[in-house]
Amino acid sequence: MSRRLSWGLGLLLIAGLILGGFFVLPFRSWLPGGTVADVPNRLVVNGTALNRLFPAPEAGEKLVFTQEKRGFSQARLKQGDAVRALLSISDVTTSPASRAKFSSSGSALAGWPLVEQGDQSSALLVADRFQVKVIGQGAGLSLDERHELLGAFNLQALAALNPASAQKALPQAQPQAPSLAAQSPAARPSLAAPSPAVRPSLPDPSSAAARDSASASASPGSPTQPSANRLAALKAARAAAHRETAVLTPAA
Repeated sequence: MSRRLSWGLGLLLIAGLILGGFFVLPFRSWLPGGTVADVPNRLVVNGTALNRLFPAPEAGEKLVFTQEKRGFSQARLKQGDAVRALLSISDVTTSPASRAKFSSSGSALAGWPLVEQGDQSSALLVADRFQVKVIGQGAGLSLDERHELLGAFNLQALAALNPASAQKALPQAQPQAPSLAAQSPAARPSLAAPSPAVRPSLPDPSSAAARDSASASASPGSPTQPSANRLAALKAARAAAHRETAVLTPAA
């Protein structure tokens, strides 16, 4: 490969990297990893999820989104060519100071803290995480008009985006059998030896032997009967021999 070709390929590679960085840079907040105000991206709600929660424009109005990034979305409410209001939702996870101003709030809207900032700005803190703001533009908006626009946001769905306020249904606990320690003595199963009424009877070895001996002597075919007959015959033979001896012995 010639030197000129090598330099050409190297310059082409460098130009490709520069162009790639130029096109990717505007979308760096969408890339995995990274932080927003020192908060990991995965902990910040994406702007796309916030866009669908803005109020629906009425007849003759239109909503034009002007900025969208992680943790923030902004739109202009226009009527014809005139801009009536600037609407925004921001995730205050990335801006604790925005949350702090609601600590002294003395009013609420839809149950959420409400503050007024100047003559044309009203802000609402939803689920202690999302700031919803309406700023009057042009001829301006009255207080009621700003509050009406704040209430037109989908505040319930916005609160559900906050993991801390999204109440997850917990599975009902399965009933468990009470432990032996928790049971009363009357209901607690007895672990003692069974009572005599239910205790299985065991045969008495001595009585069993006696019954076996009695049944053996009473049975004609038992093994002990021949021994008794032989003993009786032996006694009879001895008695006969004694008588014969007495007869043959002369008197003195």
